[in-house]
Amino acid sequence: MDAPSSARTLGPRTRLLLSLLCWTLVSCPTGAMALQRPSITALRTPQRPPRLGESVNVSCEAVSGFPEFTLLYWLGNGSFVEKLHPDGAVREGMVLEEPRGSVVALHRDLYFESFSARDLHTNFTCVVLSPFGVDTREVRWPPPAPATSGGLG
Repeated sequence: MDAPSSARTLGPRTRLLLSLLCWTLVSCPTGAMALQRPSITALRTPQRPPRLGESVNVSCEAVSGFPEFTLLYWLGNGSFVEKLHPDGAVREGMVLEEPRGSVVALHRDLYFESFSARDLHTNFTCVVLSPFGVDTREVRWPPPAPATSGGLG
């Protein structure tokens, strides 16, 4: 019998992720730490709205009790950033881990080589995902200030 059509449409990356998550649920020890949902604890954006053409960094921080089974990544309009920007104009940094008691803080930056009008209108989302849950935070850019006329009256 054929697999359901929804299963046939999953890409290799999604199937791998689902397999990992299922395996983790079966093999993880029980206890308070095992049941903790991952959560995003900080989303850092520039203090002022980015200007077109400038380099911009955005940082996402999350905590998880099982960092080895946790993914921290960025999406742009619901797509992986490397798919949305294959030229590398916007790219993710490496995931950095920092132990904090019974959890681990995970950090991942999003780098904009040259901030563009397209970036201004893209919904960038930080996602932390583990077998015990998911948390997301969106970057919201303020609308650009209206241009003022520089002429004399």
